[in-house]
Amino acid sequence: MGSLDASATLRWNGYLGQIEGDSGSLSVATATQAELGGPGGKSNPEELFSAALANCFTSTLTGMARARDIPLGEIETTVSTRLAWGDGSSHHLSEADLHTRVESPAPEDQVRALIADAEAHCPVCQAIAGRVALRVTADVTGQ
Repeated sequence: MGSLDASATLRWNGYLGQIEGDSGSLSVATATQAELGGPGGKSNPEELFSAALANCFTSTLTGMARARDIPLGEIETTVSTRLAWGDGSSHHLSEADLHTRVESPAPEDQVRALIADAEAHCPVCQAIAGRVALRVTADVTGQ
């Protein structure tokens, strides 16, 4: 059985922080969002989560496509998340909308089946299943 380990460190002071990934490729300034009383203007957990979901879904999609010999061209995946609170609930991710645009010369139904399988197998999608309303939409175009 294989495994992959990843880690990052956040250094925080007041309303501002800096995230460094152990790979050396990730360096992100963060700040408490203006909506939550901070200065805003930097990244925040919801934006980072959106990036992680987009990256994980797309990586899963492309890995599955290679394993199935389904040729893919350019892929663009956009994720929007919502942080909600009030009415007796604490801050929580309430929903995520993932939209992917996939170019492929393969038949559209084959690509759409691949997209559905990627949603089912993406580790981040699995992590939020049943806790966050996830809506996945896709545009599939030929090359």
